[in-house]
Amino acid sequence: MKSLFVLLSLAACWGCTPRQAVLKGHIENYHGEVVRICTEGNAFKRDTLSVDSLGNFEFMPDRQEGMIYEISVKDHMPWVSVYLAEGDCSEVRLTLTADKQVETTFSGDRVAENEYLRAYSATESSRKWYEPGMNALPFKDYRAVVDGMDDDLQKMLLQIKDSELRAQFAVKQHLMLQTQLAYYVWRQDGNDKEDVEDMDYANFITTIDVNNPMECNDDILGVVISRKMKLDGYDGTGDYLPLYLETLDKLVTNPEVKNAHATGMLLQQFQYFSGNPLSASVERYNAICTNDSLKAVVNAEYAEYDRVYGNLMPGKPAPDFEMMDVNGKKCRLSDLKGKYVFVDFWATWCAPCREEIPHMAKLQEHFANDSRIALVSISVDANVKTWKNFLAKDKPTWEQYVVDAKNNAILDKEYRIFGIPHFMLLDPEGCFVQYSFTRPSFSGCAEEIEQIINR
Repeated sequence: MKSLFVLLSLAACWGCTPRQAVLKGHIENYHGEVVRICTEGNAFKRDTLSVDSLGNFEFMPDRQEGMIYEISVKDHMPWVSVYLAEGDCSEVRLTLTADKQVETTFSGDRVAENEYLRAYSATESSRKWYEPGMNALPFKDYRAVVDGMDDDLQKMLLQIKDSELRAQFAVKQHLMLQTQLAYYVWRQDGNDKEDVEDMDYANFITTIDVNNPMECNDDILGVVISRKMKLDGYDGTGDYLPLYLETLDKLVTNPEVKNAHATGMLLQQFQYFSGNPLSASVERYNAICTNDSLKAVVNAEYAEYDRVYGNLMPGKPAPDFEMMDVNGKKCRLSDLKGKYVFVDFWATWCAPCREEIPHMAKLQEHFANDSRIALVSISVDANVKTWKNFLAKDKPTWEQYVVDAKNNAILDKEYRIFGIPHFMLLDPEGCFVQYSFTRPSFSGCAEEIEQIINR
């Protein structure tokens, strides 16, 4: 019996090499969906998993220190969190359901950790946070519900034997639920209540130690700062970010917390083109940040942002790039000069983009006999075959193009489009009329375009 037990144990580990962490997986009802994996919070740096025709895959991370990884199956939810550390041999079984859900079963090492992470993720992304009944509660009752969630997670947390990891997860759990408590004030907007702050909520906010990273994360600190600005009379007008940074400087004394939060705020602004000059914000940042290395990074990023900002103003030539039509013929954006061009940046995997397609069709119908303007959709799909298959089914009547990885990088660098769908209008000389234009689904889009081309 002892020999049989050893054999079964070895089989359960599926041949793991010593010290090398490995995750073995099987996907039930797998039909070729793209499956990706990334470290927690790094969705933009996902790797594609190699899944065989039977739905089996294996993942061996390069990093051997303990990490949370997130597995995503295209068009299915939720993502699956898995903890892996050196020497772990874990298994996960994913079942894809007809309603595009993912059900999970864990075995091997770290079962307690992974079941806890599943419960944690379900709590964090729960629809309960957005239910009208939940958001109509007084803060005292709202907090009682959150405390119940905390108790449920705590029971699962205690099943984790690794005391160091359990302590890390405890901090993570505390901050997540603390964030949900802080968000209470934002979720009250639209509840038709008088604009009077709940005193229990006010007392809760004042207890938050903004200088302690184990008690206050960036999200919570953002709520605290915004609340303070409102109490000080900020009415939503004027330049928000410099005042935000000034308030941060007043509230936070821990230089590491202050420097990190201020740096994150600026770098977030530089990721996309906001349509606003940021010189006053950078000036305020340089006045409060005490870390020269962080300041060097921010100022270098700002110089690049400022360059792009100037290039996206009305009347400036739209930065050129190459694209390809459905027949494989290549052209450049500049080749479309000669008429107004309404540009739609989109992707087949983007649900809001797909929702705009019927409205683009109506816009195309509206301008079908107007030779002064052309509608163009430019896809950022990485998989050209998927894009072509989509168009073959949808059959749009306006011009369709796709960009490759090289030209997509040009869009990222020169256009700084924060999210898609993104619409813009160019004049017959290929210059910006508006870098960011009204969506076709919004009332008055066609009329707005007509007013411009009739000038």
